[in-house]
Amino acid sequence: MASPGPRRTAAAAVAVACLAVLGGCSGGGSGPAGDGGAETDRTRAPSSSPATEAAPSVEVGAGPVGVAAGDDGSVWVVGSGADQVVRIPPGSDEPDLVVDVPGTPLRVAVDDAAAWVTSFRGERLVRIDTATGRVTDRLRTGAGPEGVTTGFGAVWLVEQDAGRLVRVDPRTRRVTARADIGVGSRLVAAGREALWVAAFADDRVLRVDPRTLEVTRGPKVCSGPQGMAELDGRLWVACTFDDRVVAIDPATLRATAEIDVPGLPDSVVAHDGRLLVVAEEGPRLVVVDPGSASVVDEVVLGDATALYDSANLDVAVAGDEVWVTSFTSDLVHHVPVP
Repeated sequence: MASPGPRRTAAAAVAVACLAVLGGCSGGGSGPAGDGGAETDRTRAPSSSPATEAAPSVEVGAGPVGVAAGDDGSVWVVGSGADQVVRIPPGSDEPDLVVDVPGTPLRVAVDDAAAWVTSFRGERLVRIDTATGRVTDRLRTGAGPEGVTTGFGAVWLVEQDAGRLVRVDPRTRRVTARADIGVGSRLVAAGREALWVAAFADDRVLRVDPRTLEVTRGPKVCSGPQGMAELDGRLWVACTFDDRVVAIDPATLRATAEIDVPGLPDSVVAHDGRLLVVAEEGPRLVVVDPGSASVVDEVVLGDATALYDSANLDVAVAGDEVWVTSFTSDLVHHVPVP
């Protein structure tokens, strides 16, 4: 998490301060849509209607940010304010496991054996055994670990304030490589052939070769790139401070389409040929058809206000339900896939 100031250059100090007071930073952030490149298509999203009642939800402790689905349909939620991770079993509305993870945990990725959690202030990558629910490892990292994902036979994490992408062998639980990606990068996503990094601080997307760790920096594409998902041969990026979702050509890293999503779009996941985007206001679940580059459905989940980068939200699909964290409400909402 970083401050959305004019140039967002003090990411490390402000990130910790924002989380420590649970929402103590403010400011919107806006800017040009890029520095040239391909002509883009832009489609406006319809205005969302107010919710008649809040969507079903589960109380998960203070300040939930990251959420991920396990192979068994369970849901893992990271409570950054509570310094804990909870597991919700399939078909349940109550956690069956609570694991203490000190140091402001933020994000989680789940493979077939473990849940991997980044501890931002603790500077650790924490491994939780999914069979026993016990913490088995606390790997030391550089400053400000945030984004984490699995893919290409490894666990990958972004050290936001150290400016590195780190590869971890999940079997030996050792760091096997590091790549310089620049301070202020946040999230990492594994695609079919490459890793994608959201360089939030300078409004770019990076492509990283998972074998050589060669880093390709794209042009500026939008203000505040965060969540990313591959679909239909393009990379889709949630651009929080531009209120839109942008499609990027994987080869040129230039924008090819834009879709207006008001309310600070934060996270995105691809599911069943569509994009599920979470906007902070509400939050709202916005369904995008990539073929027509248009919004086809919206679901208002709650009545929370936008976070303006004092924290973040996340989304995951488990079985036939979508799970969305709500930081200020201390909840994770869940609704059937629209």
